Amino acid sequence: MSNKIFAKYLMTFTFVIYAAIVSLLNGCSAEAPPAAAEKPNVSVQTVQPQTQALTTELAGRTQAFMVAEIRPQVSGIVQQRLFVEGAEVKAGQPLYQLDSATYKATLAQAQATLAKAR
Repeated sequence: MSNKIFAKYLMTFTFVIYAAIVSLLNGCSAEAPPAAAEKPNVSVQTVQPQTQALTTELAGRTQAFMVAEIRPQVSGIVQQRLFVEGAEVKAGQPLYQLDSATYKATLAQAQATLAKAR
């Protein structure tokens, strides 16, 4: 059995010696070193400071912060609108002019009913 172990060690030793010899022979070759690469042509520019406006265009929607809804407190036929949409209005400012014929007829009927009741 010692012959088998000796043969194994001898094969390993022989392989290591051959590998070392091949490495030494490859390192001793007389090849010329590779030529240096040609330098690339580059251009140089001097930077000049200047102002640049920063703008960004984005798509989106806007919504009013406060919304005022105009609702009538009486019924009637609107003859004229007395404000411009989007303009400021003040408290107590008339916004619409209503047809007075309807109210005059209602008043006359109420007065007739009152006179009849007396």
